[in-house]
Amino acid sequence: MRVRVIGVGTPHGDDAAGLALAARLQAAGLPEGVRVVSCQRPGVDLPDVLAGADAAVLVDAMRSGRAPGSVARLAPDALPLLRSVSSHGLGVANGLALAEALGRRPRRLALVGIEGVGGEGDALSPEVRGALDVAAVLVRSLVDELLADAASGRD
Repeated sequence: MRVRVIGVGTPHGDDAAGLALAARLQAAGLPEGVRVVSCQRPGVDLPDVLAGADAAVLVDAMRSGRAPGSVARLAPDALPLLRSVSSHGLGVANGLALAEALGRRPRRLALVGIEGVGGEGDALSPEVRGALDVAAVLVRSLVDELLADAASGRD
């Protein structure tokens, strides 16, 4: 099974949560068949990143009103589609919709959000930095679940 763990974001402030987690997981290592990648432009690049994957776990910062540093598994259909005349305004939901239209969206997909504080600067807030361990455990659990389902024929 080919699984992608995709860290989404930009290198600015809490929006870098997905990228930071991807780097952490890449350094720690994941099972064979699992590839960790970063995606800074999900609206346009996500279909290519997903191409050939049987399953994927996407990790991104979110602003949902939860407590800063909260980690949550999200339903892919719960993401809002943004309407924008510029590709700069396209996000994960748009990238997933495009991947679906191009036949590149994997059948199995999990989303993990890390609640950001917002603000300016290039560093993660203490709340988000502290949430990376929790998010890493959740992502590893999701990867294990995907691999177990494939091994048992449930995928």
